[in-house]
Formats: sequence, C-alpha cells, structure tokens
Amino acid sequence: MKRVPYSDMISYYVDRPDRRALSLREDGLPECVVLGRSFYRRAYPQLTEHRHFGVTELAFVETGHQPYNVGGQCFTLLGGEGAIIPPETPHSSDGHPSYPGKRFWLQLRLPRDANTPWLGLSPAEAEQLLAMLHAPSNVYAKWPVDFGRRIDALFRIYDRPRGPTRTAMLRTAILSLLFGLLDLNQADTPPAYQNRVRKAIAWAEKRNEGPATLEQLASVAGLSVSSFKRIFKEIAGIPPHAFILRKRIDRAQSLLRKGTGTVTEIAFECGFPSSQYFATAFKRITGMTPNDVLRKRTVTLPKNADGQ
Repeated sequence: MKRVPYSDMISYYVDRPDRRALSLREDGLPECVVLGRSFYRRAYPQLTEHRHFGVTELAFVETGHQPYNVGGQCFTLLGGEGAIIPPETPHSSDGHPSYPGKRFWLQLRLPRDANTPWLGLSPAEAEQLLAMLHAPSNVYAKWPVDFGRRIDALFRIYDRPRGPTRTAMLRTAILSLLFGLLDLNQADTPPAYQNRVRKAIAWAEKRNEGPATLEQLASVAGLSVSSFKRIFKEIAGIPPHAFILRKRIDRAQSLLRKGTGTVTEIAFECGFPSSQYFATAFKRITGMTPNDVLRKRTVTLPKNADGQ
C-alpha cells in the first residue's frame, strides 16, 4: 500500500466499498493529496491526534455525527456540516470512535510561495481561496445543501478514463467546491435552536456517570421532547435515539475494555433491557461482540486502514 505524505500520522491510500482515499497527484492535480470518502455502518477506532504539513484538510459529515478536536477547539460535526483544518493544526476525534455515517475529506497542498499558480489559478485569482484555507473565519459551519451530491459527482469524474478532459473536470469540480465555501467564510452566529441542540450533544459527550436519556437531552437543550426530536433529526441527520444508542455502546465498550464486569452487568449498567439486545446492538454498531472485546481488551486497526 502507498502511504499518504505530508502527515505525522501513518495512513494509506485505499479503495474499497466502504472507504476510498485516493491521490490525484498523478492525475494532473499535484495539489490534491487525498480525495476521500467513507460510508461506515459500524464504529471504527478513533482518529488519533496528528497534523498535516503544508496541507489543509476539508472534512465534511454528510450523515451521522462526529466529534472533533481541532487545535484545542472541541466540537461535533452534524450532518451537512464541515470543517476547514489549516496546515500544521493538531486535530483528532477527541477520543471518540469514528462513528457510523457518510463522510468526505479533501487534503490540499498549499503553495509555499505566494507567487506560485495554484489549481490552475493565477496567484491573484487564488489569493482569497488560499487565505480561507490558511485561516478560515469559521473552523466549522453548515456547508452548502448540495455539497454531498457534488462530492458524489467528483468521484464519478475520477472513475472516468484518464485524460486531459478528466483532469480539467476534476480541477473545475474542486474549484467549484472551494468557491462555494468562500461565500460562507465569514463570522456567523448559528440559530439559537441549533446552539441548544449542540449544548445537549456537548453535555452528552462529556457525561461519564451513565447513559443519557431523551428527556435529559431535551431538558439540557431547554426544549420539549417533541421539539428536540424534530430539531435534532433536522440538524444531525439521525434521530436522537440513534445518538443515545451510540453513546451507550461507547460507554459499554470502555467498560468492557477495563474488564470490570460481566457482559450482563455492563449491559444493565448502560441501560440495555437485556444482554441479548445489548449484544445485538453492540455488534451492529462496532462489528464485534462484547465477548470479542473482553478477549482482546484492545482494538487493532485493519491492515488497510489509514487512521481516519
């Protein structure tokens, strides 16, 4: 496997059904270090802290949710939101697994010299784009509603036969994505209802004393249960009960690794009505059984994983 350059994390280019991490550097786009997309049906190991040297990463969550720590700023990307991670900025999933969902990332090598053309643009034409990629006004924000569809179109272009036209189409599609983000690159105040849901999510992410309930989340958000369910689904792209289930599985996985109780004891402690239901939900989300975790006590990366 070929290793991805410009990073202090060991990662590799892969091309499989649930995950594609591709290089466009040999396709006429030396600026594009990684074009990536994943569609996980279960949780994968956490993204450990790392940096990209001279490279900005765009990270977009199309469905699901994913906690991040970018340069010490902790937040959770919800469905339809993305983050711009500038070069040399340490970032990670803040100790959380890579949750199920559909994600996209694009790593772009920035020019060292301000007078160097970039992605086919003159220095003057690229100036505002490069300023955004070096120092975005908002690290994370709601991205254009058609961003996911445009990403899918970008991968369809990649799968075309190689040639000058394909290269021009790839370059044009990437520039279109970037110019769309440029219009959003301004200090913004999210709607009050979005902040309320984010407050509840942040509370749940930091909670250590047991699984949160829907009623507790709604109370923290200052919303009725019915309003919270509707707004959460609108913002996160998943219903709150799916989020709560994943948090319970997270906690159960942590307890199993510590080896402090039986599977049945941990199932009840994490709010599951039976060990059978717990085992079924655990395997669906993590791809392992609770007994697998008890035996291993650690989770090893697949041979072709690249750390995302």
